[in-house]
Amino acid sequence: MATDEHEEEREFLAGLKARTGRDLAEWMASITAQGFADKNETIDWLREQGLPFARASWLERIHRNGGKAIYSDPPPKRAHDKSGNAGPQHAHANEPTEAVPRPPTPAASAVPAPAPSDEASLEKLLAAAKGYRPLYHLLEAEMRSLVPALAIMPRAGYVSFGAPAEFAVLTLHATELRLGLDLGERPFDPLLQKAKLKGPGAVITHMAVLTDARQVNAELLAAIKAACVRVNG
Repeated sequence: MATDEHEEEREFLAGLKARTGRDLAEWMASITAQGFADKNETIDWLREQGLPFARASWLERIHRNGGKAIYSDPPPKRAHDKSGNAGPQHAHANEPTEAVPRPPTPAASAVPAPAPSDEASLEKLLAAAKGYRPLYHLLEAEMRSLVPALAIMPRAGYVSFGAPAEFAVLTLHATELRLGLDLGERPFDPLLQKAKLKGPGAVITHMAVLTDARQVNAELLAAIKAACVRVNG
């Protein structure tokens, strides 16, 4: 998954100047000059400049990343010896070699990395979102900030979020994302309607239909937190 997104980002940034008239540094300076206090304001302004939602969201994420590309470091390639067998991976000059493995950071150890098969399954689900992939990444980032012990697992037709018990699910479509929450008897409202999702069990009672980054707001995050507390205490 990371390999595909690194290549997609590389192509996006390589053609940025030709398509928009500004390179990455110029876009970063322009965003900074606006003095926006909210990510949604940044995305809205970028869309006013003619950028589609997916690209506007990507530039906003890069700006929050200090102006550095999200996938700036390509995944290491494996060398091959004369027999054609894969040799050890080449380490970057400023990184430890395999003989001295880098210890995991606290954040990495808190949420185990998905197994390769899980990554492939998650990528297949994300591919269905098409232009809403950046919206998924925004939602995931906000949920990780909200629930530090968040575990993300691909299931048949949907993504499961647990801490550790499942409290939320997400189905991804070309036209929208559907976030399902376990909120029990909570009344339905304009934000959270009765869940209509294929795959998750009946414990997922509520659903928010997401099509815009502005919907990932304090009200939605409060509902996500409530579902997590309800299920996991």
